[in-house]
Amino acid sequence: MSWVLAAALLQEARDVLLSDRPIEVRVPVAGDDRHPAAVVTFPEDSLDALVAGWADGDLSIERRRENLFLKLLRKAEGDLHVLGGSGRLYRLSIRPAEGAYDGRVRLVLPLSKGRIPEPIELIRAMRLGRRPPAGTVLRAGDTVYAGPDLRASAVYVYDGQAFRGFVLKAENVSGRPLRVDPSRFVGKDLVLAGTREMVLGPGATTLVYLVVSKAP
Repeated sequence: MSWVLAAALLQEARDVLLSDRPIEVRVPVAGDDRHPAAVVTFPEDSLDALVAGWADGDLSIERRRENLFLKLLRKAEGDLHVLGGSGRLYRLSIRPAEGAYDGRVRLVLPLSKGRIPEPIELIRAMRLGRRPPAGTVLRAGDTVYAGPDLRASAVYVYDGQAFRGFVLKAENVSGRPLRVDPSRFVGKDLVLAGTREMVLGPGATTLVYLVVSKAP
């Protein structure tokens, strides 16, 4: 771990109680001679990051167990969805810090937990390779996306009550390192999108998770 990331972990934490609202994180913007980072600590053992709407070169993300280190490479803002090892989904709202920034944000679970929404239950089941509490799992093999840099085919279909989940196997066919942005699969019925790996080397593969609404 670099000294920049270690220094971020040593900063005093701002505790934030989790709720249904996105959590705002004030992230520093890197300069020519400074590269500070904001760290978000999750109540998890491990993390899978889900990214939507970020251009290449805007945001630097590093994962270390339950910690997510964030650096803005240029002034930009957007949302970052993070899937924990438990299957819990976290929504972060990333904002560039004009002055003071969040050195460390520690997320705290509420004492009581309500029912988990079905889209999150589907994402959890797909990530863990389990059948959803109410639904079926079918094998698939159709190509669902074919571009000049990425090819994706369906591996499994998770059929729930009001939502349907798809596990895709995505392959980098560009011949160069590629950032996998789930937002390229956006559709009018898409509710959640995530990926196991955010950056793929040439010829490498990863799993992509999509949850769509079954409502007409």
